[in-house]
Amino acid sequence: MSFIMELPDNEGNRILAEALKIIAGATFPMYNGTPQLPVVDSAVKNAILQMQSEAKEKKLKLNRFDYVWLMKYFNEKHEEKKFPLFFYSVQSFRDYLVKELQISGIGSVSLMSEYGNYQFGRFPEWTFSDTEDSRERLRRVNIVNRFLSVFVKNIGKVRG
Repeated sequence: MSFIMELPDNEGNRILAEALKIIAGATFPMYNGTPQLPVVDSAVKNAILQMQSEAKEKKLKLNRFDYVWLMKYFNEKHEEKKFPLFFYSVQSFRDYLVKELQISGIGSVSLMSEYGNYQFGRFPEWTFSDTEDSRERLRRVNIVNRFLSVFVKNIGKVRG
């Protein structure tokens, strides 16, 4: 399966194309046109909704604060120029999820900020100051891994 994303040739879109190349394991040629960032938004929304569905079916433990791990991952990979999304605060990330993507069940800003402050290190070697339980550490890391697995599949569904 292949698809073409039409993006103007500029540094921001080259970073986006490179991030999608790394995440989706595909090649994204550059063309003149309009950036298709809604593709990323749709894939993020679909991945989170699928994870919420899996949580309702008891296939995945997903706490209201666990969304902050996605923000931490997005920001970390954005700094490495490997992911197009970046959030300056938990508030802006929560607004993105709730207002732009219209996702419910997201923890409050204070709850996500509290848990976000417990995280240290670089993904996937994150450590957490609020727990020494290795299973909980792995569960939190696996929230991001599950998101990435579903996200990559959704990139193809959105544009495929």
